[in-house]
Amino acid sequence: MRRLLHITLLTTLLLTLNTAVRAQQWRAGLLQSPKGAGVTLSLDSRYRPETNIFTVRTDFYGFLSGRTNRIGAVFTYTHDYLFFLADGPDYSIDLHLGAGGSVGYAYDYEKGFFSSFERELDHTAGGVVALAGNVGVRIDFRRRLSLDLSFCLEPGIHMRTDPGTGALLLTFYKNGIYRGYYPHLNLLYRF
Repeated sequence: MRRLLHITLLTTLLLTLNTAVRAQQWRAGLLQSPKGAGVTLSLDSRYRPETNIFTVRTDFYGFLSGRTNRIGAVFTYTHDYLFFLADGPDYSIDLHLGAGGSVGYAYDYEKGFFSSFERELDHTAGGVVALAGNVGVRIDFRRRLSLDLSFCLEPGIHMRTDPGTGALLLTFYKNGIYRGYYPHLNLLYRF
């Protein structure tokens, strides 16, 4: 009886997902940014001017400057609305703007970034929970390629433990604001 229930639930879930997937256009590709590198999945609604953007990226803060030997990871989801659409002979351009959230494990901003006396980050890496605000421009070429340039602000909370006392420290996630002007460049393939 339990097995039949599991099969029924799984079949219902697969049929629902199949219908939802067919109702959307998929874009998948690579993300490159001074914040880090990663992959992006964009699901566009065919009936409304909306898109859901899922991004998994590394967080390079402190790694490229040699202040740490570890990189972080951040997952971001935003639900964007398309505000401006323009079609050309071989391309279309849209402006998208939306909000969502981010979760991850990363280092946060510390003073003395270029100081020779503070070569290592004093604080440990920690969990990040943040809101995400995204604004960008996407150019769709007729050959199934899309180029998306966007900026993402991530105001939120950085959670880490103090190495000396073991206490949980909650601080404002400063890198979410300070690095919000770093561009995200996505090269996407339309399915």
